[in-house]
Parts: sequence; C-alpha cells; structure tokens
Amino acid sequence: MPPRASSLRRSGARVARPSGQIVVVTAADTSALDFLLTAVRRRMPSTSLEFPKRITTRRNGLPDAEIWVNRSIFRDIDRDQRFIVTWQADGHSFGLPSNIETIVEQGATAVVVAPAHVVPQLRDAFPSLRVINLADRLEAVRASLSPTARLQRIVGPKIAQRLEGRAGGVISAPVLYNGDFPSAVRVLTEALMEIERGLLQPVNCRSSQIPKRSKPTLRRSSALPAAL
Repeated sequence: MPPRASSLRRSGARVARPSGQIVVVTAADTSALDFLLTAVRRRMPSTSLEFPKRITTRRNGLPDAEIWVNRSIFRDIDRDQRFIVTWQADGHSFGLPSNIETIVEQGATAVVVAPAHVVPQLRDAFPSLRVINLADRLEAVRASLSPTARLQRIVGPKIAQRLEGRAGGVISAPVLYNGDFPSAVRVLTEALMEIERGLLQPVNCRSSQIPKRSKPTLRRSSALPAAL
C-alpha cells in the first residue's frame, strides 16, 4: 500500500495555521524510536507538544505509540481516507490518523515516528514539516560516503535538498548521538526542546540584530509579527 496524503490535503484546502506543524522523528532503523520517544516524553512532562498515536495491524507494538486494529478495520479507515499517510513494514500496515490535521489546525505541534520514505509525502501535505533524522556517529561516517552526501558537497545543501525532494529522498541532516540509548534520549530531548522554544518565541525576538534608528517609519508601519 503506497504512502499517500489524505484527500483533504490533495484538495488544496488550507488546513494548518502558521503556528501548527508536524515533527517527524525518523532513523535508518525505526524499531527503537517508540521506546526512545516514550523516554523523552518522561523528561518533558510539561511540554506543549502533542504525541498522537498511529494506527497499526501489529499486535505487539508499544501502547504509548500505537493503536492496534485488525486488517479489516484498517482497510475501512484507509478507504474512508482517514489516514494522512500509510506504509507497510514487516508484513504489517501502519497509518497516521487524520486527527493529526486537527492538532495542526489548532496551532499545536504533533510529534510522530515514521520511516524515512514517507517524509516526502508528508512534506507535500504539510509544507512546514520538521524532520529529526536520528543517527549514531558511525552511521554518519558511513552516510558521508553516500551519493546524497557527495551531491551536497558538489551543489550545496539547498540545491541538493530540492533535487532529493523531486526524487523522493529524505530531506534532513542527521541529528547525531553516541550510539547508546541514554545519548539518544538526551539528543532527541534537546532537539524537541529547541523546537518547542522556537514555537513559543516571537519572531521579533529571534533576531539578535538591533533595529536601526535611521528607519523608524518602517518599524512603525510593519505589522506586529505573530508568535510561532
């Protein structure tokens, strides 16, 4: 079953407020990411980030991350276009439910775990998508020898990002950890806290530049920046 965006997104309707977005946590091996994200959530008990569960036909998933349904119900949900994206792995079906769109509509940020190959589909549906591509340092060394890394060195990261996007590649620099679980928890916690701080901080507070007094009329005439 190929990954796909929901019909609401395909219709071109404006769904998300500027402040709402999705953060996808991914990795070369996603098998441990649910446990990792559960540990991170315990370190962020007062976070404003939302962690919606995905739907799956896999019975032995982590209850904090997945809701199990049988294959018939999964097909019914998919037929009713109540997934924003679906994928297959190890003989099981997985889908991110469309209630994530409601979270984004309300201006909140949803953090989800998904494999790298569905990131382009999600980015098409949610242009403000953020990606945390978790990788240990050994993986990063191997990745530096990949065609993607060589392309970035030749044409630069921005052009490479556009080219990879057209080809359906993953668009994200890796967030590195030391290869052990505690290090991964610490690095992912820091990355999510940084995203949350950015959401709460007004746009006009992010720049370290002091407005010049020589152009006061431009400052008075401009609209007040909205908080992200």
